[in-house]
Amino acid sequence: MKLFKYVILLSIVGLTSLVATEYTVDTKASMVTFKIRHAVVAKVEGKFNEFSGSYNYDENSSTFSSFVGEVKTASIDTDDEHRDKHLKEKVFEVEKYPTMKLKLVKQDGNSFETDLTIKDTTKRVSMTISLVADVKNMFILSGKINRKDFGLTFSDTSKIGDMTVGNEVKINILFGAE
Repeated sequence: MKLFKYVILLSIVGLTSLVATEYTVDTKASMVTFKIRHAVVAKVEGKFNEFSGSYNYDENSSTFSSFVGEVKTASIDTDDEHRDKHLKEKVFEVEKYPTMKLKLVKQDGNSFETDLTIKDTTKRVSMTISLVADVKNMFILSGKINRKDFGLTFSDTSKIGDMTVGNEVKINILFGAE
């Protein structure tokens, strides 16, 4: 009887893994963007141009069994060369910390619990996942972080930047499969 239960359990686990499909993020159809308050009333929007990722997704149950992503910090783009240079050198310190990483810990409905690593600091971040209407396997992952929790402060002696830039960073990741 124990053998029978074991065979049934293995069959269920095996069938479940057959339903989930592994995908590679299509970087041409995907994007990693952010928004942050600047100078009290303005907002700065930006993106990262170089990233990669993969995920396992079961279309029948609309669940992810895994999601991992990596962003090259030197690819930051706020449409302002001077600001981008400053962010790369003073805030992200791209020579020392060339990547950021995001990993799914668990999914509960449209809620994603993730581990986000920036500058060797890993924090649990709650995000929301939603399917882009009428587009198969295209999703938006949204959340927000406090930049200071990840050491995203100005490394120069002037703290003017920390006073004029908001702490909350809104993150949106639009992704789909190749």
